[in-house]
Amino acid sequence: MPCRLWLCLLLVCPPAWADWHGKLSVLSEYVYRGYSKSWGNPVVQGQLGYQDASGWFAGTAVSQASFDGRDYPEHTDLEAKPFLGVYWPLGTDWRAELSAYGYIYDGEVFSKPADFFEFSAAMHYQDWLSGKISVAPDAYQRQATVDYELNYRHDLTDTVQFSAGLGLYQADRLLGKNYLYWNLGASWFLDAHLVFDCRYVDVQLDGDYAAGSRPDAFHPKLLGSQLLLTLSAGF
Repeated sequence: MPCRLWLCLLLVCPPAWADWHGKLSVLSEYVYRGYSKSWGNPVVQGQLGYQDASGWFAGTAVSQASFDGRDYPEHTDLEAKPFLGVYWPLGTDWRAELSAYGYIYDGEVFSKPADFFEFSAAMHYQDWLSGKISVAPDAYQRQATVDYELNYRHDLTDTVQFSAGLGLYQADRLLGKNYLYWNLGASWFLDAHLVFDCRYVDVQLDGDYAAGSRPDAFHPKLLGSQLLLTLSAGF
């Protein structure tokens, strides 16, 4: 598939001018826009990327994944997420960004192939406020979705940062309704390479969503109010 080819190009043909960075994380749960991609279980994630001084960046992230509790014979266990983008300054305080992401799975999601692309446009104000719009023309090879996110960050001390996010996911044709999701928490920078994050998440999505009534049903594990813990090591 095209997104599999893109992933191969990113891994095999990186440019020599790249400024490399990477991260390895352990999460208490893989939460994505108000639902779970790990069926409530902890996961390990890794990311490798590079960024050019001109503003181009690219890389890939890999995570354990389980949408269905492994109840289906061809269930997925792994998600790969290649990405490519560019940013540029708008004056001294603002920065614009365009990016594209692929979501690639080693198996099926609810008995159906699910690889897809998503395209995003973002605006950043200094280092503390970001807004982002993401469009997936065929999310999980089922339906189109649009996501709106607003994120805020504030340094409380030299080693502790508070952050919060609010999102609106227009996924009525995928999950049966549009809904809000949000989070707030703090990141503790233990040293230059190690970060611990504790975060409260909640979502305006409950068991009355109608996705399960369709032949192409997509019904991941729903979230309630809960705490998420993440430990990350990076370079």
